[in-house]
Amino acid sequence: MLSAGDQMLRPWVPNLIVRSEGRGSLSLRIAQAIIEEIQRGRLAAGDSLPGTRDLARDLAVNRKTVVQAYEELTAQGWVTTDQRRGTFVARSIAGSAKAAMPESMHALPGPRGREVRPPLLWPQRGKVRFDDGVPDQRLIPTTAIAQAYASAARAAARQRLLGYGDPRGSEPLRQSISKMLNMTRGLNTTPDNICVTRGSQMALYVIAQCIVARDDTVIFEELTYPPAVQAFVLAGARVAAARLTAEGIDLDHLEDICRRTRVRAVYLTPGHQFPTTVVLRPSARLRLRALAAQFGFIVIEDDYDHEFQFDHQPMFPLASNDVAGQIVYVGSFSKILSPSLRIGYVAGPSRLIEQIGNWIGAIDRQGDPITELAIVELIESGQLRRHVKRVHAIFDKRRTSFAEALRAELGGHATFDVPAGGLAFWVRFPDSIDLEKLERYWPQGPQFLTSTDCAISGRSKPAARLGFASLDAHEMEATIAALKGALMEARSGS
Repeated sequence: MLSAGDQMLRPWVPNLIVRSEGRGSLSLRIAQAIIEEIQRGRLAAGDSLPGTRDLARDLAVNRKTVVQAYEELTAQGWVTTDQRRGTFVARSIAGSAKAAMPESMHALPGPRGREVRPPLLWPQRGKVRFDDGVPDQRLIPTTAIAQAYASAARAAARQRLLGYGDPRGSEPLRQSISKMLNMTRGLNTTPDNICVTRGSQMALYVIAQCIVARDDTVIFEELTYPPAVQAFVLAGARVAAARLTAEGIDLDHLEDICRRTRVRAVYLTPGHQFPTTVVLRPSARLRLRALAAQFGFIVIEDDYDHEFQFDHQPMFPLASNDVAGQIVYVGSFSKILSPSLRIGYVAGPSRLIEQIGNWIGAIDRQGDPITELAIVELIESGQLRRHVKRVHAIFDKRRTSFAEALRAELGGHATFDVPAGGLAFWVRFPDSIDLEKLERYWPQGPQFLTSTDCAISGRSKPAARLGFASLDAHEMEATIAALKGALMEARSGS
């Protein structure tokens, strides 16, 4: 709790413009200036006002004049005064102030670039949600992270690393990532093959800008990760869809597309196909590499949750046997720690990595050296590996509990396969269910990602990606029961 002295500290003091001339005394003009700021919304209910001495000094007036202005504001009900804490905008005026910015943008020139879609599952107030497969924030090793940040901040200052640096990322982090990929995922990299990004989405964006020219064809699976599609569309690519089978991408269909169209790149999530969670089999991986060599396309491999394989050891990525240099590998620490820790990476040929670094220099200049050094500390100290081992066991148990709860509540309403890995289930519903309209029956219920959200074009058979790792037992029970209720309401209302 803050002390009385701390409570008097204010992060910002509003600049007031007091009319030098006008009707009324100077104290009344000061009061009117504050009222106008409240009405504009620049001062909100509960905001603290400067102390009388401070405001008098800023306005170069006698303190008694400011005291009189505050007394007038108090008498009119605009402010309240606490002798110990100070003067505040009255909470009774909440909601009465005008919007700080006009809602209309007609005064601005219309947008001329490509339209950017909002992120998936943008949180809505009052709604809980099945996320698309993220870790439980309550399990984040906050003490270890705080200690790593403190150590990194001291080291960065001591080594003069807080200025501008390499846009590819700090040398220590690229070294650590390279060693991690070589040791645990079978890649053969050096730091020159690694570029650090602010999460995997930035990685996909800069990859697209570097490898795609306008109207190049990029292939995605017919159900895929929509932000990845958007990254390539923004680069000017033509997007085409390859069919999905129960075992992943339909390679016969992909080959047929390649024979008819020059394909520049193929985006895949072979570790756990997004959104269906299917793992691409070894034989399919071999054929995919052969197709890439035959038709000369680049494979963008998004290995977004490599660490969470439960039924067997994680397969090595496609990039682990990339002798031709045609696979660009993308990963991040979001699924290990937290999506808010914006550290992703790209592994690829050094010439491409250099170009990606140049692109990052153009849009973001560089990453955050303290965060990057903190991640190095977590990796090299073994803290990251220990954390992964701990949450792996927890998430495996939650996977089992989630499957049991789905069977108990949705046994007659949905089907699913227990995923071999990853942090989400792909749940299929009868064709008669319109998942897009469930919100009508469930206005305060959870959001979730549907097959239509993930489809390259048009609608798809009704299915949903339901994340389980962030839910404890009580949350699982409540959200799945509510989903069942919404499905039954939708059926009875159809």
